[in-house]
Amino acid sequence: EALRGPLISRLDGCHHQSTMELLKRDSRWVFENPSLGVLDFRVLSTNFKDFAVVFTQLEFGDEAFNTVELYSRTEMASPEATQLFTKWSRGLGFLSEQQAQLQKDLTCANKILQ
Repeated sequence: EALRGPLISRLDGCHHQSTMELLKRDSRWVFENPSLGVLDFRVLSTNFKDFAVVFTQLEFGDEAFNTVELYSRTEMASPEATQLFTKWSRGLGFLSEQQAQLQKDLTCANKILQ
C-alpha cells in the first residue's frame, strides 16, 4: 500500500516541492523518497505547536546513515523539546559528542522579504 503526495522539503535551504511516498511497512506507516535518498522519515515526537523531533534515514551512494533532528518554531527550543530530542538521540544510539547545533540560516527569509 502506498500513498503519494507533495511534500515541502528543504533541500537547498529553501522550500522545494518534492514527492514523498507514504508506505505501510509491517504495522507502521513511513514516508520515503528514494530518488532523493530518503529511505525513511518519521516524526518521533511533537506537540503539534512548537516542536518536532524527526528521524530520517538517508542513502548516498551505497552508504546509509541516520539523523535525528529537532525542529523548533522558537529561537530557543523548550526544555521539553530538548529533553525529548536527547532521549530519542540516546535511544537510537547517538552519543552526545555527535550532537551539533546548527546556526540559524535566514537565506529563505531574506529571499521572501526582497
